[in-house]
Amino acid sequence: MTKSYIWTFVNRFLHVLLIVTFLLSYLFSDFDNLFYYHALLGVLFFAIIAFRIIWGFVGTKYSLFKDFQFKGLAKYLFSILAIKEKHIGHNPASSIAIILMLILGILIFISGMLALGVEERAGFFAKLYFTYDVFSYIKDLHEFFVNFFVFVVVIHILGVLIDKFYNKADALDSMIHGYKNTNINESVSLNIFQKIFFASFLLFFIALFFYLLYPKNQIIGIKDLKYDFSYMQNEDYSIYQKECGSCHIAYVSYLLPKKAWNNIMNNLENHFGDDASLDEMDRKAILSFLEKNSMEEFNTKFKANLKNENVNEIAITNYNFYKRTHRKIPEEVFHSTKVKSRANCQNCHQFAQEGFFSKSQII
Repeated sequence: MTKSYIWTFVNRFLHVLLIVTFLLSYLFSDFDNLFYYHALLGVLFFAIIAFRIIWGFVGTKYSLFKDFQFKGLAKYLFSILAIKEKHIGHNPASSIAIILMLILGILIFISGMLALGVEERAGFFAKLYFTYDVFSYIKDLHEFFVNFFVFVVVIHILGVLIDKFYNKADALDSMIHGYKNTNINESVSLNIFQKIFFASFLLFFIALFFYLLYPKNQIIGIKDLKYDFSYMQNEDYSIYQKECGSCHIAYVSYLLPKKAWNNIMNNLENHFGDDASLDEMDRKAILSFLEKNSMEEFNTKFKANLKNENVNEIAITNYNFYKRTHRKIPEEVFHSTKVKSRANCQNCHQFAQEGFFSKSQII
């Protein structure tokens, strides 16, 4: 037996990088203050997936897709606790696992980018925020692909551990130092093209990382969509912003249903305990603006989630949708010196007045 160099630094580095980016992105998804980095790591994860796919055509011998072993999977699995045929490169199980993970990686990225646009109003697909009913399922689909990916990874890890500790094989060790025991020398090495290609990828990867740190980047960043709304340019909106915005932010009109806005504007003398009476002409202008641009007129997640609630409720914070989305936040946060009240959306959501309520932009 001789030691052959099967997995070059490229393969082993990519392997570690995939694990780190996916694991951190997965963990960060549950924390609102880290959600931006969830998306950032997701893009980096896809960049590695894309490189690995290309590497499957131009890489070293045992990295090539044409070297993958797909035949004999059933025989391989049924003999999982028996002595198996030795595979220098990928065995049938790992070959299929890698293909599945590459496909799922692509699906995770695409669904994640769509969900970022639909749910967060950010990234490539930010304008899909206003086509919510068409893409309302995309977040669940993204989570399905992620969970399927985790399932494949767990099965893959179990197989590697059985191979290591029961069959005493060297597949796991080889992903650390690159060497496998073979009958004859089967070593591989990088040619000049492969070295340049990998170096170029590393430079691209580093540049991509720093670009994604720029808040208004075109991939996952928040874009200024304020002027996509023609209604924000009309005179009635200016009156609304001036009169209502003098006491609190001029809440974006699609947060509440038409009936709720009507109830608010027809009872200004008792506006949450204060007298907010206006000149009748201004009141009518504001009411007209709010009714024309209410929740019903915009295809957003607010319309989808509030349509079955009590539309007479005038306080945004009393709607179940609001309560669900804020349920994990301790009550003391809302009474802190920073936030002061549940009504102060802008104290947590820095673009609340423009209609942004992205988890990745919470301050």
